[in-house]
Amino acid sequence: MQSRTDEFLATLEIRDIEERYPRSFELYEEYSQRSIAVTIRVRKESFEKADLKTVREIVAEAEKEITGFCAWLEETKNFEHATAHYYSASLKSILVGLPAGVQVAQLFDAVLQKQIEK
Repeated sequence: MQSRTDEFLATLEIRDIEERYPRSFELYEEYSQRSIAVTIRVRKESFEKADLKTVREIVAEAEKEITGFCAWLEETKNFEHATAHYYSASLKSILVGLPAGVQVAQLFDAVLQKQIEK
C-alpha cells in the first residue's frame, strides 16, 4: 500500500516532468510511442513489486531498450554517437523505475544544451 507521502511525491514528479520537459523525454516518446509519465509510473510500480530475479530482468530489458534508443537516435535523428549515448544514459534510471532519473535526465539535457550553444 502506497503512503500519502509517496502519492504526493509521485504527483509532484509528474507535474515537474510536465513543467520542465527535457528534450530526451520528447525523443524517447517519439521512439517508444509511449508517454514518459506513463512509462515512469509503470516502471516504478514494476520495480517496487519485483523480487531479485525480476529486478535483474527489468534491468536487462532496460539495457536493451537504451541500446535500441541510442541506435535509433544515431540512425533516425543523425546524432553523433556520444550525444546519442548521453541522451540514452540519462533515461536509464527511469527505465528501471527509479524516480531520480527525472533529475538525471534534466541534468544531461542542460549539459547538452550548453554544448550546443557553444
